[in-house]
Amino acid sequence: MVAQASLMTGPAGVRCRRRGAIFALVALLASPAAARSQASDPAVGIKQLVLDASRSLQSANAALFMGLIDRSSFDGYAALREDIRALTAHRRIASSVSIGVPEGGPEQWTASVDWLLELTPKLDPGPVERRRQALRVSVRKRGKRWRIVGLAPAAFFAPTEPGR
Repeated sequence: MVAQASLMTGPAGVRCRRRGAIFALVALLASPAAARSQASDPAVGIKQLVLDASRSLQSANAALFMGLIDRSSFDGYAALREDIRALTAHRRIASSVSIGVPEGGPEQWTASVDWLLELTPKLDPGPVERRRQALRVSVRKRGKRWRIVGLAPAAFFAPTEPGR
């Protein structure tokens, strides 16, 4: 038995007479043009970039996190890479971000990001270390992709103990 699509009926189960219009609307919203307009909106791209950075920390993927950073434009890239590697190697990370309204245009933007990290040692689970700070995140468009070119203060991601 095949279930009838909910687009076929209107309120109270009354059959919709404009079924073609509904399907056209759904097709339009799912079209590549709609996806391009969303992707070209800098606020959407920037928010996605910061969310990807947060998720990469949660999955302990230092390489993915650093892949979101523009190596040639980011001052202190090597130090951040070592901090992120140490943090992801020795801590379980819960990461949460709240992204403010981006400012700038058209190729470079800056946003305030309220970033929360909860860090638990992997080897000897002990107390959870909570870090919360407003970071200034600067991004620049490189080709078709946004890249992080600034995180201030970057020391937010430094491990609490050297090598741990």
